Amino acid sequence: MNIIKFDLKQLKEKEDGFSYYILGRSYDLEENGANQDYDKALKYYKKGIELDYPLCTYSLGISYKLGLGNTLSIDEQKGDMLLTKAYPGIMRLINSQSTDEIEKIYARFVTGAYYYWGLGKTEKDFRKAFEIIKDCADKGHIAAIYDLGANFYYNGNGTDKNHRLAENYLKIAKQAGLKRAIEKYEEYQFGEER
Repeated sequence: MNIIKFDLKQLKEKEDGFSYYILGRSYDLEENGANQDYDKALKYYKKGIELDYPLCTYSLGISYKLGLGNTLSIDEQKGDMLLTKAYPGIMRLINSQSTDEIEKIYARFVTGAYYYWGLGKTEKDFRKAFEIIKDCADKGHIAAIYDLGANFYYNGNGTDKNHRLAENYLKIAKQAGLKRAIEKYEEYQFGEER
């Protein structure tokens, strides 16, 4: 499976919305070799919002819903407002012929989160979330690969529970160096005698 990877140094030179989203996400969730730094994550999300980039608006919204360490306190109302605002723009990215294919994969992944959590005005639907996330994972989206193992197959959300597939997807994400996949793989005691 080919995993989509980004060079953070190159992204910092681009100064466009998608680059800011990936940079923010990388520092927020320790992806693409970045160490967690919520201040940097917030900085990049805000730069993307200045460009009216919907994936950064989504990211700030979800950050308000969950908090961002000591950098950003939980504010459910503000989070809901930003998530609702971001959704139409995310759909425009997905449906635009001028949007790069990798950018579309990341935008689709976010719609999977909308269905998984019931964000904004979206009705929670694990089955639809699974279909979207599975498609993104098949195209190399590392967080989608992680989610298939950690959330969908392991817990049976939107699909049948299957610990063998959960282990397989987490192993792929773990081998790609995703820190949370390494931690979840150990938490689930995969690779050990059961």
